[in-house]
Amino acid sequence: MSKKSNGKPTKKPAAAKAKPPSSLGVKKRTAAKPPQKVASDSKPAEPIHGPDPRLPAVGTVIQKRDRHGAVRCECTVEAGGIRYSGTLYRSISSAALAAAKDLGRKNRSENGYVFWGLVKPSRPAGDPIPAFERAWQQYLKRAEALVRDGVTEGNRERLAAQIANQAAEIAKLEERLGAHRE
Repeated sequence: MSKKSNGKPTKKPAAAKAKPPSSLGVKKRTAAKPPQKVASDSKPAEPIHGPDPRLPAVGTVIQKRDRHGAVRCECTVEAGGIRYSGTLYRSISSAALAAAKDLGRKNRSENGYVFWGLVKPSRPAGDPIPAFERAWQQYLKRAEALVRDGVTEGNRERLAAQIANQAAEIAKLEERLGAHRE
């Protein structure tokens, strides 16, 4: 190790990493091309396939709302695609991906029909009993809170009648279930 004039040791330069020879089939990575966007003043993009029957009619404005009903973003269905934020996208999913990015999401893909609320997200086909049990627990919690805290003298009879009606409906379901067992 050699020393500088100030007495401190000098570091050796780091060895350059060896590059793999091109004969091994290693390709250089290229930067991903941004999605092609059609400016609003040019002619609309031609759809690759016919219009999707799940899409609403041309001219329809689709709004994504939050749980309180406030509009978070919106797009318009056009003949050549979906216009979001002044850009015409060829698919509803690409418009949804752009909107999701504007909303701060970091998704790499987005189902446009689910994002814009045109279809409900699919649920895994599993055992429905745990979901039923959760729903019952939620119902029971709300009913107990209502009986404990929310009943006025004027509503007491009405609530008792509702509980009796619900108990009768549950008894009918139980009878139907018993009939299926026989």
